[in-house]
Amino acid sequence: MEENVKNIIYAGIGGMLSRTATAPLERLKVLYQNKTDIKMSYYNYLPQLIKKEGYLSLFNGNGINCIRVVPESAIRYSVFDYSKKYFDQKEIDKNLNYFISGSISGITGSCVVYPLETIRTKITAQSNKNMYNNYIDCVKKSYYRNGIQGFYKGNVLYTLGQIPYQGTNFLTYQYLKDNYENTNMNLLLFGSFAGFTSISVSYPFEIIKRRMQLSGELGNPTYKNTAHCLKHMFKQNGLRAFYAGLIPQYIKLIPANCIFFYTIEVFKNT
Repeated sequence: MEENVKNIIYAGIGGMLSRTATAPLERLKVLYQNKTDIKMSYYNYLPQLIKKEGYLSLFNGNGINCIRVVPESAIRYSVFDYSKKYFDQKEIDKNLNYFISGSISGITGSCVVYPLETIRTKITAQSNKNMYNNYIDCVKKSYYRNGIQGFYKGNVLYTLGQIPYQGTNFLTYQYLKDNYENTNMNLLLFGSFAGFTSISVSYPFEIIKRRMQLSGELGNPTYKNTAHCLKHMFKQNGLRAFYAGLIPQYIKLIPANCIFFYTIEVFKNT
């Protein structure tokens, strides 16, 4: 029991540190995912964004993101650890165990905190508080507009996307740990490569989730359902629509994943 509590605390701290450190990149990614009218490069757009909204705008939504990511990371890692031990007893293939346990952990975490993720997306995507004054205002207006179901737009497909995302994430990290020396530098590289691999196989799920969360808001189209969203995105921009914002996602997630796993390893060994 004591070990489980420690894992929850360590994962929560790791999640909070990783997301805060990469919050500006997260803001940039969300803007590119949802504002199809942005034609300039990331390098040129970032100075304009800072000039227009200020440096602190790069952290829009980070407060609610930390509130979301602490329980999500804690749930995700503790469920992974519990599932891995359970399947160890069933004597299934070790790498298959990593993938299944990672998938279960991702599905569990996303189901629990998805409403917070929706609120965070709306706050992050707006400019200069042009729609929501704060998190409470966002909750009130979102509920008034769409009811409880509005907080779960895109949840089904996103939850399914956790299978390749977290399954690949934990499989890659654990495989590298098992087969290579666990030096500090290697552990950092393991987390980074796991982040790169996992987002590469699951990114379209991420962007569809964002579009559904912002359906009918902040200048975005209104989607009847996920299928309608898919058709509209493909018709508008082809396959590239499903990879908008991928570069800042790589730049953000690779260090975030690295910090998350490394923080857990540091605390576990102290």
